[in-house]
Amino acid sequence: MTPAPTSSPAGAPLLGRRIQIAGSASPQTDPRLIQYAHEIVRHLVPNVLLTGGGIVASIGKEPRAPGSAADSPSLIFDWTTLEAAAACLRNDSLLWPGDLGLPIILVSSEKSESEIPESRRSLYEFLLTSGKVRVESIMAGSRAAVFLRQRQAQFGDALVILGGGTGVEHSADLYMARRRPVLPLDLALGASRDDGTGGGLRLSKQSRAEPHRFLRFGPAAMGTEGAALSSIGTRDGNAVSGEIAERLSTILSKVARPDAFYVRLLRPDHSKFSLVESFFRDVVDPVVAEAGLSRVEMGTDRTEHAFMNVAIFESLHFSSAVIVDVTGERPNCFIELGYALRNTNRVLVTAEEGTNLPFDQQAIPCHFWKVGDSAPDRQKAFSEFWQRNIDRPQIIKGS
Repeated sequence: MTPAPTSSPAGAPLLGRRIQIAGSASPQTDPRLIQYAHEIVRHLVPNVLLTGGGIVASIGKEPRAPGSAADSPSLIFDWTTLEAAAACLRNDSLLWPGDLGLPIILVSSEKSESEIPESRRSLYEFLLTSGKVRVESIMAGSRAAVFLRQRQAQFGDALVILGGGTGVEHSADLYMARRRPVLPLDLALGASRDDGTGGGLRLSKQSRAEPHRFLRFGPAAMGTEGAALSSIGTRDGNAVSGEIAERLSTILSKVARPDAFYVRLLRPDHSKFSLVESFFRDVVDPVVAEAGLSRVEMGTDRTEHAFMNVAIFESLHFSSAVIVDVTGERPNCFIELGYALRNTNRVLVTAEEGTNLPFDQQAIPCHFWKVGDSAPDRQKAFSEFWQRNIDRPQIIKGS
């Protein structure tokens, strides 16, 4: 599908995309290999944040191999991720677009917060007071890691895997089910709980055999996914860690931008069509482009489907954001709004001022645009509404 033109800065190829780094290592794994994995993370996080991206991470304990020294490498990578992110925050060097909420999402539970080690408490407090971090907590009293992973996948645009077991396998399934990139490294790290069916190492091998299940590039690089996945081979930890991180960043920058799907009045013979068309071309398109998203609009952009209804519901299912304009009060728009509210965590509703909102839609925040205002004023008003509402939680969180 043809994307709307974007105005992303040349130095911000990951503009508006949050990356999750997941995995763990077995206590029996060579500490030098674990340290190598941490070095990849230390290089990758600044690469993401300094090129317009964001981070999804968790908080909690920081386990080390039993009987190891206090400075031995952690068996998980969350705190290394957050330490590198904090360094970028202190340098005030993030390029994240404000239209997409906050750049760093921390997913936590009561249990995980209680397990933060004292050595990481000051780092956690710094992140909380930075103004760049949003904390997403699962329901009080819950300890199920599956709920944490589900919440992470709601906010992540791509997943990088180092080692791990059952947890990373579940996370990979969640991301691939949404057609979001999964980049597993071929490091034989094992898993901190010695579970799973091969974790990151197995997924790495699988990604080489089925690259399009794990990765889809935009038109300029389409067809080179297999070569890209092969380029991040670590040679058992002998490849330079900084080069692996740089290649991961390059791969992420080639992935097709997340979609913003438009639900709107499309009948040219309708009395409101020209007004809705003006709102989307003069107001919505520029704000979507500024947020680093690609437009998908039925009847305007190319589609790979012969049947429009299939294209509509597939786009509703896989898009990162859905903008629903109910001007004209078309039944199909209300049906698509209902599907979007259940399926995605980014739904914005708009309508011409004076539109009647039926049923329970009145309880959903709606941006009412005015016909007589100038395009800059309308853009400003819609952008402010976007910033207030783009990261609203799902109506039913499920956890």
